[in-house]
Amino acid sequence: MAAAAAIGSTFSSSINTLKCCLQSANSPSSCPPHQLRLLSPSSSNPPHLGEALSARITPLRRHVGLRISAAVAQEEVAAPAAAVEVEKEEEEGEGAEGVTVNTKLYFGNLPYNVDSAQLAGIIQDYGSPELVEVLYDRNTGRSRGFAFVTMSSIEDCNAVIENLDGSEYMGRTLRVNFSDKPKPKEPLYPETDYKLFVGNLSWSVTSESLEKAFQEYGNVVGARVLYDGETGRSRGYGFVSYSTKAEMETALESLNGVELEGRAIRVSLAEGKRT
Repeated sequence: MAAAAAIGSTFSSSINTLKCCLQSANSPSSCPPHQLRLLSPSSSNPPHLGEALSARITPLRRHVGLRISAAVAQEEVAAPAAAVEVEKEEEEGEGAEGVTVNTKLYFGNLPYNVDSAQLAGIIQDYGSPELVEVLYDRNTGRSRGFAFVTMSSIEDCNAVIENLDGSEYMGRTLRVNFSDKPKPKEPLYPETDYKLFVGNLSWSVTSESLEKAFQEYGNVVGARVLYDGETGRSRGYGFVSYSTKAEMETALESLNGVELEGRAIRVSLAEGKRT
């Protein structure tokens, strides 16, 4: 028991000496000589103050070094994950900004003598065309009757479609829609089985004026004047369709031989239709 007490006393004194030396690192002379000797009671040559400090500081450095290494390792592990997140956000941002809006329109059923300049002139009333391309047959050089037009904005596209799709130009009803959204195939000119042929038309008669003349005798489903695809000039005849047979017969009896815009028209049943 006495030996254990002696050892404990010596250990406690050594600890106090070490504290004193650490506190007096900048002034070694302030550490009492008897405390320096207690650092190594069995040695006649007590260790230098620097050795005593080294013995205490080296484990501390190792401990701090391990903590720093662990923190660096955690940062290195987290860095790739953070980089992936940043890259993902950048890609998502680029994706949102990189969405392209289609401003390319398809024009169908064009008169064959209409070129790009003429088509651009029609479109300019409703928007700003950036590129107008009428397509031609490579062998004959003749227009294929359709074109592609790139507009400056989606608003211009909508305005052009609203005003020109279904409109008549040089005797042909234009088809206009977005190039990537083709419309279902529908008849350009609505027809029924109750259809009349109208000949000897004045060159000035249009589909609209023909419909107006026949509308007085029934519900006109469709009326059109035919035009020459090359010249755009009226061919002098057209067709009118009614919703019922009775309406068709009334118009036939009432309008045959009647003068329309300076010429007496001839009205008869269209070939191939029911009587």
